[in-house]
Amino acid sequence: MLDEPNSAQSPARFRPVRSVRLSEEIINQIARLVNEGRLKLNDRFPSERDLARQWQVSRPVLREAFRVLEMRGAVESRPGGGRYLRSTRVVEPTDMRWSRLEANRDALLRLWEAREALECKLAELAAQRATPAEIDAIGRPLRVVASETPERLRDLDLNGDFHRSIARAAGNPLLEEMLERLLTESGRVGFKDIVGVEDWATLQGEHQPVYDAIRDRDPERARLAMIRHFQNLRERIAG
Repeated sequence: MLDEPNSAQSPARFRPVRSVRLSEEIINQIARLVNEGRLKLNDRFPSERDLARQWQVSRPVLREAFRVLEMRGAVESRPGGGRYLRSTRVVEPTDMRWSRLEANRDALLRLWEAREALECKLAELAAQRATPAEIDAIGRPLRVVASETPERLRDLDLNGDFHRSIARAAGNPLLEEMLERLLTESGRVGFKDIVGVEDWATLQGEHQPVYDAIRDRDPERARLAMIRHFQNLRERIAG
C-alpha cells in the first residue's frame, strides 16, 4: 500500500509537479516509480486529496492523468475503493504521442492538404490588405514565442492565434470561416498533443518568414513561405 508510511522498502514519494503539461508529468513520475520498483502491481494509490497535495495540482489535472492511464490499462479505479496499479508497463507520454500519430497520420495529411490550399491564398491576401493593426496582431504570437519555453509554447495556442490573425487580415469572412473549421478539426485530431516539445519550438519559428513577407507587403513571398511551412509539416508527420 503506497499510503503506509513505514514500509520495509523506501516508499514511493511523489514530488510537486512543475511542468506546464501537468498530466504528462504525473504519468512520467508514475512510470519512473514503477521502473524503480517503488510502485508494484496491485498497489493502491493514495487518496485523490493526498495526491493533489503531493503533486500540487488541481483534481481535474489529476483525473486527466489517471483517465489516460486507465484507458491504457495501467490503472484501475474501483468505485469507493480507490485506484490500483494494474500493469507494470506504464507507457510514457512520448510513446503515447507516437501511437496517436500513427493512428491519425492519414487524417493529418489530408488536413494539411486542405489547409495549404486555403492558407497560401490567405497569406497572399493578407499581404495585400492587412491594416497596420492586423499586421501587429499577426506578429504578436511571434513576440510571445521569443519569451517562452518550448513546453509553454505547446501549452498555449500561439499556432492557432497566428493562423487566425492572417485569415482575419485577408479580409474575407467566408475564407476565415473555412479556416476556423479546419483548425477545429486539427484540434479534434490532436495535433498539439502528438508534436514533441522540440518540434513545437521549431514549428513556431517557421512562422517568421510568413510574417515578414506579409509585413513587407509581398504577396508572392508570403504565399511561398506558407507553402514551405506546410511542406515542413508534412515531412514532420509523414515518417
